[in-house]
Amino acid sequence: MLLRGIWFQLRQIAPYWIIGIVAGSLVSVYLSQHIAEKMVRLTTGRFGILSICAASILGIASPLCMYGTVPVIAALGKKGVPQHLLAAFMISSVLLNPNLFIVSLVLGTNIALVRLLSCFLGGVLAGLLVVLFFKRSRVFSFERFELPENAAKKSLLRDLFKALRITASYLVFGIVLTAVCDRYIPQEWIARMFGARRGLGVLFATSLSVPLYACGGGTIPLIRAWMFAGMSAGDAMAFMLAGPATKINNLSAVKMILGSRNFLLYLAYCLVFAVIIGVLTGLIL
Repeated sequence: MLLRGIWFQLRQIAPYWIIGIVAGSLVSVYLSQHIAEKMVRLTTGRFGILSICAASILGIASPLCMYGTVPVIAALGKKGVPQHLLAAFMISSVLLNPNLFIVSLVLGTNIALVRLLSCFLGGVLAGLLVVLFFKRSRVFSFERFELPENAAKKSLLRDLFKALRITASYLVFGIVLTAVCDRYIPQEWIARMFGARRGLGVLFATSLSVPLYACGGGTIPLIRAWMFAGMSAGDAMAFMLAGPATKINNLSAVKMILGSRNFLLYLAYCLVFAVIIGVLTGLIL
């Protein structure tokens, strides 16, 4: 029955989701300010690959969603953090956070670690590309972005309830969608879509992630079911990389600080990167 499928998926995913929520809230309350301070300190050194790597790591450690990342980027930019470090931080922060990493463990340790490494490399590569191609032009524009004057003091309990409220609906959506697919869509169809031709499967997964991706790990149950039905690790990775970067109702936040031209470059970079990593993951795993 459909309800039995929903209950089965909930039992599988809920423990990882709760642990991820707690971990993300702990980082948000007790380490967010420290992460921002570390980013500012990176500006004191000369350009080097290590500073870009550090910015990418700090982006992954940041527990913020895309709407939360954009104000942080604006604040760091106004404090003088170079744009190549901002790019590395933004890309890795958008692609992954502590909560998503923990929820990704449902798919297996190998998949979660490959996702972690891919998001780190995505940030590093973005920073290097900014250094190479934007020496005399700006990537970010903060003139029309107003920061709040007083930030409310964070409370662990308040942050936990906020994270639960935001992500619960996406988790329920993903679980219900997974149960519906399990019941009404033959597994042969899934295997045919993703397993027949590896390259086309990656392209299909990348395209499908744009309308279907749900934040907070909401689509992890769906990816898990698809992998059992024949979806390759490379297809799953392409979906998980393209989805967060192109989530439709969050893109306006990125466009606000990038402008139209750089926003299109951002989309192209994220989609091409997702396809390349998907193909490489399929070959390796």
